[in-house]
Amino acid sequence: MSQHIAHVNVVRFKYPIDDQRLKPFFDAVPTVNALAERSPGFVWRLSDPDEEARAPEVFGEPNMAIALSVWSSLDALKTFVYRSVHADYLRQRSDWFLPARGANKALWHIAPGARPTILEAKHRLEWLTLNGPGEFAFGFASAT
Repeated sequence: MSQHIAHVNVVRFKYPIDDQRLKPFFDAVPTVNALAERSPGFVWRLSDPDEEARAPEVFGEPNMAIALSVWSSLDALKTFVYRSVHADYLRQRSDWFLPARGANKALWHIAPGARPTILEAKHRLEWLTLNGPGEFAFGFASAT
């Protein structure tokens, strides 16, 4: 059975979450999430608001957000990230987010049916920051 791809992306906001300068980002989130869910190869995404609310505590970053998802293949994920309306918002990231301190996105192989946790995602990012890409965690450019 082939492996799926887990993906995490964390961002730190430039402004407080209720700042109007972040409104275009927050307004786009439902549209982008719905697009992801309709995209070929989409398997799962973290969508429990209570679980998402735990991310700042787990990461020790009060002004941040997390995207955690599973895809059937790297190509499916790349298509969504770089060849859909998501790419338009990706180009605007410097308007909303602070530069990353270390790895802020990671990919890893995951068994079909498995669901990554926020804590697991944090460990993958930390490992990638300390060790660089490998089997445990990698980025788009170093995908295995």
